[in-house]
Amino acid sequence: MSNNERESALAMDLARRVYLYRLWQVVFGGPLTDDGVSKVFCSEALALFDHVREALSQSDFEEIAACPVGLSGLSLGTCAEGVFACIEKVGCEVDGPSQEAAFARVLRDDYSKLFQVPGDRYVHLWESPYTGKESMVFQESTLDVRSFYHDAGFKLQAEGHFPDDHIAAMMDYMAHLGQRAYEAYADGRDDEVLLVLATQRQFADRHILTWVNLFADRVIKNDAHAYYGALAGGMAAFVRVDRAMIEQLEKNLTEQ
Repeated sequence: MSNNERESALAMDLARRVYLYRLWQVVFGGPLTDDGVSKVFCSEALALFDHVREALSQSDFEEIAACPVGLSGLSLGTCAEGVFACIEKVGCEVDGPSQEAAFARVLRDDYSKLFQVPGDRYVHLWESPYTGKESMVFQESTLDVRSFYHDAGFKLQAEGHFPDDHIAAMMDYMAHLGQRAYEAYADGRDDEVLLVLATQRQFADRHILTWVNLFADRVIKNDAHAYYGALAGGMAAFVRVDRAMIEQLEKNLTEQ
């Protein structure tokens, strides 16, 4: 592979991860609009999830692929296959504006039952309930998450009124840094790319990988229609793959 080909491949890797982090922010940031449904269940998203499941099929990712998702009985490899199949199925079955609008209503109702209305199916969207702490928002972990945000010049629009450790906020932050890494690489500022990737790696270790599998497990168990279950499992698979890919990107940049 020539230097130009290597550089293009690395730029594509950096761009791909930004798209997917943005996608998760849309999925779990609130009830999906019709436009949001179009973004999530589209051919571009399908191609990116195909890349994730392909990575998990390789021997280098064998241990990650076999990692269990809570007590669901599923592995991350199975979840990657599941989200791909879900998006592909929806793309085939939902055809035309009226069907898209009806499907969007189903997803909005599912979001409400899973993440907004207290009850047997309710699932917390923030970190503290999954890391051995109280389910209340704005716990000690919130301040550590906020320090990461502020160090990166990132601030939630509703800071103080919206939990910093909400999964959508975390995905937004990772997309923000990912975009910064992509732009720095395009400008030839490899040292800055390495610094950003190191920050993302530390944040993932401290505030995403500690609970994302447990979160996915809860959604999978409580989602009656399995759409959000598939998406949560796919997110868990992606962030674990991305954590490994960050190390590979760091290695490639250092060698380059």
